[in-house]
Amino acid sequence: MKEIKKIVLTGGPAGGKTTLTSRLVKELSGLGYRVLIVPEAATELISQFGIKPFGNCLSMFDFQYFVVSSQLHKEKMAWEAAQLVPEDKVLILCDRGVMDDRAYVSQKEFTQVISRFDLTEKQVLESYDAVIHLVSSSKGAEFAYNYDNAARYETLEQAREKEDATLLCWRNHKHRVLIGNSYNFENKIRKAMNEVYKILGEIPPAQSERKFLIEYVGESDLAAYEPVEQNITQTYLKAREKGTERRTRKVLSNNAISYFYTEKRPISPVERIENERLLSQKEYLRLTEEVDPAYGSISKRRFCFRFNGHYCTVDTYPNNGAHAILDVQLNDKDEQTDLPPEIRVIKEVTGDVNYQGHMISKHMAQF
Repeated sequence: MKEIKKIVLTGGPAGGKTTLTSRLVKELSGLGYRVLIVPEAATELISQFGIKPFGNCLSMFDFQYFVVSSQLHKEKMAWEAAQLVPEDKVLILCDRGVMDDRAYVSQKEFTQVISRFDLTEKQVLESYDAVIHLVSSSKGAEFAYNYDNAARYETLEQAREKEDATLLCWRNHKHRVLIGNSYNFENKIRKAMNEVYKILGEIPPAQSERKFLIEYVGESDLAAYEPVEQNITQTYLKAREKGTERRTRKVLSNNAISYFYTEKRPISPVERIENERLLSQKEYLRLTEEVDPAYGSISKRRFCFRFNGHYCTVDTYPNNGAHAILDVQLNDKDEQTDLPPEIRVIKEVTGDVNYQGHMISKHMAQF
């Protein structure tokens, strides 16, 4: 039986929605989910169709009609697609929802807009299972604020105003979660992800990880644990500035292909911020042309499964029928766990840089 949840990711600019969306697609696909993305309607209308308020004599009120119409149409298509995909567990992620448009017009005008679609505010709110509000970095994490969305350029002060207005838009939703900037960025994203896991009724992955070099195991060896199989190609890119790491990733899972871009950059001598976003195939192909010849690309076949309550992944590599890499998520780095009897550990390699992805890619012939 299909289990479909629809969650809105909202909040002002530079709050982490893009990275959160990418991380959720990547992690949940390993748990057998299909994640369907409903992109932000206003950005698409402005950047792809040139439909924008004031610039072409369109009032903000009339613009919201276009936005709501587009949003409802895409959410309807996502819901219909959720019925058709082979996965039984589906998450529809909306980059902002219909209620966000309330921040740009008066209450009376917003009521008039949605009434054109025979909707009330109560019906709009009830159409979403939950709302995750990531507070804009313009409030409490100004160092991370950026202007990356050319279609939705906002100054720091404008961003703060829209943040406050967006908070009011969703205040009456029965399941709204507010994720503030009292944490560092990585903790903020993880906290938001854990909330999504709870909404889905899943156990959030643990925070600590142990890594092992193991003897090769294949699909038949792990069949008892009903693993989700993924085929991954990871490409390491030339750094654009000192200390920055960049990579692309292509993931094939259940005949669905996703593309990711990850960039890690230092924000202090001891801390780095990791931003991630989904890519189109065209963007992926363009970025992979920037491959760093020192590291190149690496392909691996991954098996994702749970064992004794712990989330595990096994990575196998082409042309290596002797070894594989096992990652186990634990609640504490010192926690001991039983491993599946089919797995034979050669040695623990937690923290060993030689068994990190970029080094395996660099020395694949010796791995």
